[in-house]
Order: sequence, then structure tokens, then C-alpha cells
Amino acid sequence: MKKMDVSENESTKNIFMERYHNLSDQFLIARARKGDNLAFEAIVNRYKNQVFTSAFYIMGNSHDASDAAQEVFLKIYKSLHKFGGRSKFSTWLFRITTNTCIDLIRKRKRYTSKTKELDLEYDKDFSKSARYKELSSVEREFLKKEDGRKIIENIISLPQKYRVPIVLRDIYGYSYKEIAKLLKQPLGTLKCNIFRGRRILRDIIFKEIK
Repeated sequence: MKKMDVSENESTKNIFMERYHNLSDQFLIARARKGDNLAFEAIVNRYKNQVFTSAFYIMGNSHDASDAAQEVFLKIYKSLHKFGGRSKFSTWLFRITTNTCIDLIRKRKRYTSKTKELDLEYDKDFSKSARYKELSSVEREFLKKEDGRKIIENIISLPQKYRVPIVLRDIYGYSYKEIAKLLKQPLGTLKCNIFRGRRILRDIIFKEIK
């Protein structure tokens, strides 16, 4: 009988999760605020890949990205009542993801220069980024042929002091002032690091094209 009960509970849960799958963020948030754990689980399932990908770009490896993602959803669970709805939930979530990653970097003081693993698909939004618009037609053609995977690998391989601001500026569109505030860096130092990081990326791209 116990096995049947467990099976029935799992079946009921799956039915509810299927129903929640297509519901709006606003509805799920409202339900989660009232203690509906399935609604919160639906939120996690909806955004876990996005959070992990963002964390991976900033942290530079999947292990730290996983730690960061867990921390993000723990913060979301505890502070869901603070979400006022003035911005999209995904925007609020991304801000928390960014801040969490930067906090973890500060705490660990780890400067990882390279990673040997890349288990992500190309972020299609990169084609709309400031960095992409700066590339020449030859470089853009290279990115199209490689589906952009190489440029993502090269960004991830940058030293942390170049990788983090480039990710925030060129992939996610933060302003220089916003990044300087997040990283607690002088604006001049930040711009210098972004310039040097972009130059390294450009050199790598030209070498691969040749």
C-alpha cells in the first residue's frame, strides 16, 4: 500500500507540474508566496538553465556555476516576497544571479584563467551584443560557421579580471558605470580591462581565421 501511495503522490505531482508548466510567472510567484512548493519548483525548472548559463559565463567553470545557481535559487526562495513586479521577473532573477556570482568570486578570491569544459550551447543573444557589432564581416562569418561556440570558449578562457567585465558588458549589456559599481573598481581600470580583454579576443579570432 505504501508503494501505491508513493506512486499516486508522484503521479499527482506530475499532473500539477504539467499544469504549472504553461502558467505565467506572475501566477507561479503568487502561488509560491502562499507556500506552494510545486509552484516554486516550476519556477526553478523554468529558469535553471538560464541561471546556470549566466553563472557559467561569469564564474568560468561548471562546478562554481552550479554552486552559484543553488545559492541564487535559495536567495529567490527567501526573498520572493520582495519582488515588486516593477520589472520582469527574469530581469530581477538575472540581477540576483550576477550579484551572487560576484559575491562568490570575492569570497573565494579565485582567479581561474582557463577551463577545460564547455557543456553549453551557443547563447543566441550574443549576435545582438555590443561585442558582435564591433566585429568585421570576416569575423562575423567565422562566428556563423562555428555557431559562435569558439568565441564563447575564448571568452570563458580569459583571465577573470577580463572575463567578468566583458561578459557583463558585451553579452549582457551592463553599462560601464553599473559594472564598475558591481565590481567595486575605478571606472578607468574597468575600461582598461575591457579594452585589453577585447584585444586578446580579437587576436585569438584572427589567429583562428588564418
